[in-house]
Amino acid sequence: MADGAYRWQGCAPEPDAARVESIDAALDEAQVDSFAESARAAAVERLERALAAVRTGDLTEAVAQLTHARQTLDALHPEALEPRRGLAGLFDSRGRRLKRFREAYNRAAASLSGVAADLSGRIEGAARRSGVLDGVWGEIRDAVADLDAHLLVAARRMSGPPAEGDEPHPLAARRATLDACRSSAVSALPLLRRAQNADARASERLRACADGVAAWRDDWKDALGLSGRRPKKVRPDRERLLRLRDDLLGRIDAALGELTIGRERRTDVERRLAVIRADL
Repeated sequence: MADGAYRWQGCAPEPDAARVESIDAALDEAQVDSFAESARAAAVERLERALAAVRTGDLTEAVAQLTHARQTLDALHPEALEPRRGLAGLFDSRGRRLKRFREAYNRAAASLSGVAADLSGRIEGAARRSGVLDGVWGEIRDAVADLDAHLLVAARRMSGPPAEGDEPHPLAARRATLDACRSSAVSALPLLRRAQNADARASERLRACADGVAAWRDDWKDALGLSGRRPKKVRPDRERLLRLRDDLLGRIDAALGELTIGRERRTDVERRLAVIRADL
């Protein structure tokens, strides 16, 4: 901005007139080197909090849970329900195979229920982190508004008669410092939203997996004749079992892909916030 000019940029509320007048009245031109230091320090502190919030965990730890779930499902082969043919089938039967398969299913269902509970906890954690990022985002926006009020005062003072000779205005250097701090704070705002969006998309995929586990568990339980008090003699539909399993596997693969993308996004956000903070 040229000396004496001030252009408000609407990423924050327009400076409050009463706040501007209060700052103007309190300005001591003999101490311009520390003008708006509290506002600048508040912005820096909030940028540090933003960086810490982005660094505080993410959803990529769910990869291990999803990988375990995938391996568990992969081990359940509905074709194992079919007895062997020929001589090998003389000592084989559908009943024995169904019993073994039910046992394998019960173990898998218990394991995947644990995975679903873990994923639900991680989703809740992501929601809490999003709330923290929301708070920091608002604090940075407020810090920008306070810097805007100080910059408006500086612009007013610098619009007066020029200093004698070629000497720059006493507020020129300080104003440049405040401008740089404001620019850094403003550039952090969309980065925080990007981190939130990365978690939100991953959370949606994890929720689909948790819901998918419940649906798979109940549907397989029914298909294997385990829904009643006593196991029923059934001949499970192999195609149905495969379809239900593959649906859950598809959800898991989609979640793993989203977690990979989300990790890359959050790493980029963290790197860029660190650069912004270092520049200050």
